[in-house]
Amino acid sequence: MAQTAKRWLRGSLAQAGLELRRLPASELDAEPPAVPYIENAESGPGNLETKRARVAVGGPFEWPNIIALNRAVVDLLGPAKRIAELGGGTGLFASEAATDPSRHIVCSEYDDGAHQWARANRPSPRIDYVQRPITADDGPFDMVVAIEVIEHIAEYASFLRACRALAPCALITTPNRLRERALGHAGPPDYDRHVREWSAGEFYWVLRAFWPQVELFAMPDVNKPETRRIDVNSRLTPLIARCHVAEDF
Repeated sequence: MAQTAKRWLRGSLAQAGLELRRLPASELDAEPPAVPYIENAESGPGNLETKRARVAVGGPFEWPNIIALNRAVVDLLGPAKRIAELGGGTGLFASEAATDPSRHIVCSEYDDGAHQWARANRPSPRIDYVQRPITADDGPFDMVVAIEVIEHIAEYASFLRACRALAPCALITTPNRLRERALGHAGPPDYDRHVREWSAGEFYWVLRAFWPQVELFAMPDVNKPETRRIDVNSRLTPLIARCHVAEDF
């Protein structure tokens, strides 16, 4: 019976142009070839130059989807009143969050042009724009916010440790790499200013190393500031992670 089945299988494979053969033990025991994950080099801050170059060719200063994302993050702040923003760029999030008079935001941006532009064009008595790391002495803080920052940073673990040290809660966003790619794609991201990107599941477990509670959200329509909870298999983008140390946030 086994031989009959084997002959049938060989005949069927032959009709399809395939061949059934026994692999030698050496091939069965061999390790599969390693596929290294490839990242882009960290390019440093360049927020304002990118926006001015876009405007020069007729594009918007702020992309509509980025405006929507910043507003979506504001809607997820909950009761947080003292907020530290890392990589605040030209102050879009800070100015949106500061429309609530009970909030105060310390907004850090290393890029000199973006920092000066934010101070000149988006001033508020409820925002402190700084061009240095935010420390515990600037707080205490209820929430740390980093919008589309972590994918630009090579030493992301150090960045997350700094976030965790500043506040018990965090809102961190990043593109979902599965929006266009297969799970097994080894990088690097197409956009050369992104060092790396994560899937929803990858991002979730990275963040769980720093916060015991992580909720994932995404925007069904990237141009509308509306979010919904997602699971680790979602391809929706961008990923918005709300991280906290207590269950009663």
